[in-house]
Amino acid sequence: MRLNSLLVTVIVGNIISLSSFAANASIHSSGNFTSNGQCEAYQSFRKQTNPDNTQLVNNKQYAIKAINKKDFDWVQILIPNASPAMRWVSKSCGTTQFNSDDLTKSSTSTSTSTSLKTSSKSCDTRNDFDSYVLALTWQPGFCEHVNYKGNKPECTAINDGKLNITNLTLHGLWPNKASCGTKYGYCDRYARLDLSASTIKDIAPWMPNFYYQTKFGEYEWKKHGVCQNLDANDYFLTATKLVEKVDASAIGQFIKANIGNNVSTASFKKNLISHFGANAVDRISLACSQGKYLNEVRLNIGKSFNVNNNLQELLESGPKGRPFYGNCHKKIHIEAAGK
Repeated sequence: MRLNSLLVTVIVGNIISLSSFAANASIHSSGNFTSNGQCEAYQSFRKQTNPDNTQLVNNKQYAIKAINKKDFDWVQILIPNASPAMRWVSKSCGTTQFNSDDLTKSSTSTSTSTSLKTSSKSCDTRNDFDSYVLALTWQPGFCEHVNYKGNKPECTAINDGKLNITNLTLHGLWPNKASCGTKYGYCDRYARLDLSASTIKDIAPWMPNFYYQTKFGEYEWKKHGVCQNLDANDYFLTATKLVEKVDASAIGQFIKANIGNNVSTASFKKNLISHFGANAVDRISLACSQGKYLNEVRLNIGKSFNVNNNLQELLESGPKGRPFYGNCHKKIHIEAAGK
């Protein structure tokens, strides 16, 4: 009788273990994951554990090892310098390109690259996009906490106290095509940027790299700007008007009212909903360095937007995006300029 009880206990225990394994099992996959920001890389995405505070490097490619389920929202990648090296990242943090045998696993993912199903030209054809992403930088947070590549003279000036930036600045106005994920761009790889001196003067306070050089502007134009139909001067001046509008809105006001403070992403979202409504705020997301230092705000707006419309109308013309908090923690810090 005791033996039978023991067998029942073992069998039941095994069933529970197998059920638990099935519930937490991942699907082996292979391919490449290209990051679109400095997202956190978790050892366990359920527990949100990140023992060595590993973050993705923007625009870097990583090897895919698994996805969490068929209709996945988490991707396991290999980060050689991390410990442990196998990490989970949200699919919204980049673009997945699976090997051909794995394509069926990603058929419902809007962020999955379709370049293996369609010709590459579908993601680099001018004016073949369906919305815009307006990416705005909180420059003190970016310069202080993002491990950017190369020299950024505006950051050197900010950190040395020679340049004081207390407004949101332009990262870019990006034509976006949902079926291409973040791959839509480079519609003319030989494009050159030719801006008038008056345009550069108008842009510089809102894109401070233009105080020193045109390198960053040239990159944004070649990667994103050439995919729409405005000429370079009109494109950057339009983007500048959008930045001014957002900076003067409740978004910019909340950030500037909390410079040097820790704030909750929930309070930030609640504040914006009170001004724009929940539907519009569903088109806004944050980006943070190390999950805790605000460095960017992104807004989704429609393809045929009117720059003279109010911000709520601009947001409601765009598609829903990733969650408002993006890769940020519940509490974030809004950095002040200077060291």
